[in-house]
Amino acid sequence: MVKVAIFAIGSELLEGSIVDTNSAWLGKKLTKAGFDVTDIRLIPDHREKIVKLLREGMETYDIILTTGGLGPTFDDLTAETLGEAAGVGTEMNEEARRHMVEWLKKRNVSIKPSHERQALLPKGCMLFPNNSGTAMGFGVEKNSCTVVSMPGVPYEMYKMFDDFVMPFMLRKFSLNERFSLDLRIGGLPESDIDDVIRELHLPSSLECIINVSKGECFVKLRGFDKSLIDEYALKLKDSFPRNFIGFGDDGMAAVLLRLLRERDMTISVAESCTGGMIGADFTSVAGASDVFMGGIISYSNDVKERILRVPKNIMINHGAVSEETARAMAVGAANTLQTRCAISVTGVAGPDGGTDEKPVGTVCMGYCIDRDVVTKKHFFAGDRDAIRTRAVKTALREMTELLKK
Repeated sequence: MVKVAIFAIGSELLEGSIVDTNSAWLGKKLTKAGFDVTDIRLIPDHREKIVKLLREGMETYDIILTTGGLGPTFDDLTAETLGEAAGVGTEMNEEARRHMVEWLKKRNVSIKPSHERQALLPKGCMLFPNNSGTAMGFGVEKNSCTVVSMPGVPYEMYKMFDDFVMPFMLRKFSLNERFSLDLRIGGLPESDIDDVIRELHLPSSLECIINVSKGECFVKLRGFDKSLIDEYALKLKDSFPRNFIGFGDDGMAAVLLRLLRERDMTISVAESCTGGMIGADFTSVAGASDVFMGGIISYSNDVKERILRVPKNIMINHGAVSEETARAMAVGAANTLQTRCAISVTGVAGPDGGTDEKPVGTVCMGYCIDRDVVTKKHFFAGDRDAIRTRAVKTALREMTELLKK
């Protein structure tokens, strides 16, 4: 087992002004390759703290990957703190300096004395090319631990890791590839899914993780035997005939589009509280245009009446958030955009606007399939974002279920 730690360096990460996406990306890549990611840290730009954690890490992990802090400014401390932690200090690295100068000259950037600081790297360090920026990556070995430092800019780090750092790590360590497969299950609480998994009695060599998202659960199967993963993935799929969405990144929108395409059907949407989120899900799937014709964001009652032809008396008698209005919206979308199917959503996403009769979280949906319309009323918990996201996932799942009947 090769233990890896990821250190994301930068005070901005702890303050929330920048979200650390690098660590998640690295964790996924490393796990698939067979490495054991045992620790991820967000570390501020504080010299003593970085040195302390690096020294401790060198006694604990086989590899430490750091991101961030390679620039020329006063708060870019990674090179000098790694040099101090490893007991080697820093020196001007002529190859790193030459790369930086050539990169800046090609872009007509004046070389400042402060730029020189970026090439002060740990003595005797190995270098990793950066074909996307000025700062080369570098590595130091100490106490049977290899520390590799990469830029914090995501697109620079991604390319450096894929092209140079990962190949270096794979040469250094002999590993078996770890396989994984994600199953997406919608409309069920985590506890129900957990009960089914327990009944399957997964072998100890197969790791199973349940992650909960708004309106969806992700079940990850992970191990070194691909045939075993495939076997239990199918068992899990068969255990949820109504709620299984798909494997991997095969989201609900892609599943629904595929189902519509098989039936030679088209679809449109009329969205109020979700404000185009269903349409965005559809258009995120490449090639959706042969099935998804478009959508109408009917946020105001005036647009519902003028564009979707929702009768005014329906909204007066039942309200904009009602199954009756959702029915008329779905029919209006199908008629206006000339599709065989349509989804409509109208609701109270909050934080204001709720009443005793229709509290925040009330969402009504309409599903039109060849002129037949089914409506549903739901009550979703959470903040505005959670309510809207749950509404989108529920609408896509319910339309899929209706089409399968």
